Amino acid sequence: MKRLFSSARPWSQRADLFLVGLAVLGLVLHGTAERTRKLHPQPHLLEKMAAATRTIRCYEAIRQHRMGRPGAIDRENDPEGSGLIGQEFSLTTTDRGILSAKLTSVNPNYAALFVEYFHECGLEPGDPVAIAMTGSFPALNIAVLAAAEEMSIKAIPITSIGASMWGANDPEFTWLDMEALLNDQGLLHTRSVAASMGGSNDRGRGLSPKGRNLLREAIERAGVPAIDEATLDDAIRRRVEIFDDNAEPRGIRAYVNIGGSSASIGTSMNGRLIRAGVNKTLPAYNWTQRGALHLLARRGIPVVHILRIETIAERHGFPIAPDVIPSVGEGEIYHQEMYDLRIVVPAFLTFAVLCFGVLRSRQRAAKLALESSPTAEPRPPVSPPDRGAGREETR
Repeated sequence: MKRLFSSARPWSQRADLFLVGLAVLGLVLHGTAERTRKLHPQPHLLEKMAAATRTIRCYEAIRQHRMGRPGAIDRENDPEGSGLIGQEFSLTTTDRGILSAKLTSVNPNYAALFVEYFHECGLEPGDPVAIAMTGSFPALNIAVLAAAEEMSIKAIPITSIGASMWGANDPEFTWLDMEALLNDQGLLHTRSVAASMGGSNDRGRGLSPKGRNLLREAIERAGVPAIDEATLDDAIRRRVEIFDDNAEPRGIRAYVNIGGSSASIGTSMNGRLIRAGVNKTLPAYNWTQRGALHLLARRGIPVVHILRIETIAERHGFPIAPDVIPSVGEGEIYHQEMYDLRIVVPAFLTFAVLCFGVLRSRQRAAKLALESSPTAEPRPPVSPPDRGAGREETR
């Protein structure tokens, strides 16, 4: 060992040995850093767990209610038999829908995500929140109400009862029926303050007369005041009035949109232009049709927009169209793997300084060795080529 690091050996050779030592040290430090990586709880963990737990209990209540009813559950399209996945077509189906998106939405951990969104909006207990929901995503409707109740937030939901494909489109068991069932069982304590038929123009355009009548009957069955205005603009203004009346005296502090209700977002194109998740302000577009969302956002109210559900799932590490309903507590929304920076940062800085020192010393030693070498002779100056000589020979 003494011979290896003896001063009699050239520094360039000793530096190579130091580099090998640094490589070994780097591996050791890397292993140490990896061992410091642990799951760390995310903020508001208890609220998130409570909201997700309440949501899964609501899911179970829906499933129990639907079990044994002929045609209520299609195991091929609803593998878990949740009862929250509807039919492809029914008399009250208002729009196209994507089955994978509906399956993705049946995840109790979205309630935890709503808790995070509400905190991001700066909401406090008792703050009124306007919620526009449809029958298209009943699982998300449950999740947002569960999150609001766990945070003691005053939810003010208005429902467009029509549903897209694979949503709550059973005329005998619409979202309003689910909402009533969950309230009757004491799992939720929030009911819609008003409801409309939904669909195009918020008046069920595109449905048959029988389909519209079924939606009216569902609203009457739930005992919820109906919004049945002559035009879409009137329906939007009526919604805002209802939200404001129910939000007194604090006033609305946030707006949540779930689904693609025209009275909420205006047009389907608007739904794609607004970023999924929390929006403190809306982008400046020449909106062809504004909805209640736009009117309230003008007041500076933060907007939570939930539409491209698979995009949201990918962003937060939720599974896409799982065959089994995810367990409560799964995902980065609850815990994230993090390194112990108290160990990693000093180790990295020490290693970087050692590498720099060795490489710098090696470079200097190589330069000195070149300058002190007895065989090194000054190179003769290179004279520029004589361009005229070639011309003489050519002549």
